[in-house]
Amino acid sequence: MRRPAARRGIPLVVALLLLHPSFMWRAGAQTSQNAKQVPTAEAPKKQAPPLFPRHRRGIYLNNDKIEVIDATPQSPPLDIDDPSVPDKGEFEINLLTAADFSADLRKVDMLRVDANYGMVLKSFGHELPTQVKFEIPVAAARAGGNPYEIGMGGGIFGLKFNFYNDEHRGLRLSIYPQLEFATPGSAEKDLTEKGQTMIVPLLLSKESKLMTLAANAAIEKPVHDAGREASGELSVGAGRAFFRKLAVMGDLHGESAFDFKRDRRLSIDGGVIYGVRKAIWYARLGHTLLSDEGPHTFFAVGMKFLIDTND
Repeated sequence: MRRPAARRGIPLVVALLLLHPSFMWRAGAQTSQNAKQVPTAEAPKKQAPPLFPRHRRGIYLNNDKIEVIDATPQSPPLDIDDPSVPDKGEFEINLLTAADFSADLRKVDMLRVDANYGMVLKSFGHELPTQVKFEIPVAAARAGGNPYEIGMGGGIFGLKFNFYNDEHRGLRLSIYPQLEFATPGSAEKDLTEKGQTMIVPLLLSKESKLMTLAANAAIEKPVHDAGREASGELSVGAGRAFFRKLAVMGDLHGESAFDFKRDRRLSIDGGVIYGVRKAIWYARLGHTLLSDEGPHTFFAVGMKFLIDTND
């Protein structure tokens, strides 16, 4: 049976409509709109930058790219030390003059050279920021009414391992084994103790927006000196920057033999650090609150230089 001409033209009209550009555009827009309505997995959120990123010692750039002074309680100028280490390939050189005056002994480090170098140890895919330290003074000492004796004082060699850094909480930990040793003739001149001393301190710092706190706990073990016994040390300190280049800090330092009957000392220190570019000036003043050896007064002034071999 033959279809009417009108009915035979319907499929042709429908095909032309489907191929018309305006229809194709509307169909594509509808498809794009439907695609937008299909829920997709959310993109992972970017992690917030750390509040207290690890920074260099001395003068450093903060989160706002402004140069500020490191206000962490540290040695020098104080007795307490901080867990931070120099950057990889960076030298930190301290040149200072220090004095310890008591009724029986007056000791002056006329020039103490404290040289430190930053490096990174790698093991099993982990990096361990490390500081190599060597320190030795040219010293003078006077016992009683005798004249001053001058010579090389006791030296110190140490390795500081900064094994924990939490940049979001501002918490850092290091262990800092050191060996103090008498140079030839220094013990006879009362410039240092006899033999050697192993010192193993644990160093902690906690940074906040108001101040930086530090704490040390150490064990001292004399070697080749029967006249001394093992002892322990505890220190707590706080520091705060009052201007971009000026920081004030202080600590409370205690030490004693483990039976708490000998070699007891409790002292308090105050220090100030002022920085200009890579040269840092500092000073310290302290006094004993309790001591089996009688009262002591401490004083120190010096400079810190930062030399980056990567520049």
